[in-house]
Parts: sequence; structure tokens; C-alpha cells
Amino acid sequence: MNPPKPNSAPKRRKKTPSGPPPLRDSASEAIGHFLETLDGEPCSELYDMVLHQVEEPLFKAVLNYTQHNQSHAAAMLGLNRGTLRKKLRQHGLLAESAPPKPKRSACSGKAPATRTAAAKSANSKTTSKGKR
Repeated sequence: MNPPKPNSAPKRRKKTPSGPPPLRDSASEAIGHFLETLDGEPCSELYDMVLHQVEEPLFKAVLNYTQHNQSHAAAMLGLNRGTLRKKLRQHGLLAESAPPKPKRSACSGKAPATRTAAAKSANSKTTSKGKR
């Protein structure tokens, strides 16, 4: 008979009773409480409401955990970074920055000047006189 092989994976310990209850239990209790308070009143779009209520604290917690690094937060959540940003906007958790400034022209280093019709007309008169 062969001796049992040592297991290299560490055993997971159960949380002590002093810690918070599992998320599943907390959600079940909160949803049950919500349904009890309806007291027979109709309810619609419960699924969307629950997701919206759970997403916001989830995003806040993950952003705090990742020190507001959206790329790391998105990877942790299993989302595309663009999807995370969209959801953060929906929950009002994304600080909108000022719109980007227009890029300068690559040739001159300055933004191209816009000319008014009067300036174009005056310029064409002077150039036509000088070419005679």
C-alpha cells in the first residue's frame, strides 16, 4: 500500500463566525426582505433593479482595491475596460474630464488659421495685382 501523497495546495479555511456572512446569504436575505415589504404591491424589472443596486458597491469596492486602476479593475471583474467605463458612467462613478483639446497641425506646429470671407477676398485681390 502506498502512503498518501502530500497535497501541495493549501487547504482553505472557513471564515470565523465573527466575519460577514457569505455574499449569497446577504443577497438572499436582502431580496427576501424587499419582497416582504412589497406587501402585495406589483413589482416589475426586479432583475435590473437588483443588478443596478449590486453593481455600484461592487465597482466602488473593486476600484478602491485596485487603487482606481481601471485596467486592473476591469481584469478583476472580467470586463472589457470600455465596458467598465460605460458602467461607471451609468452609476455616476466616472469623473468626466474636459473634452480633449484639438490637435495641432503636424507641419507647422500651430493650429491652422481660419480665414474669413473678407480676408480671403482681400488676399485674392492683392495676389492678382502682384502677378501681372
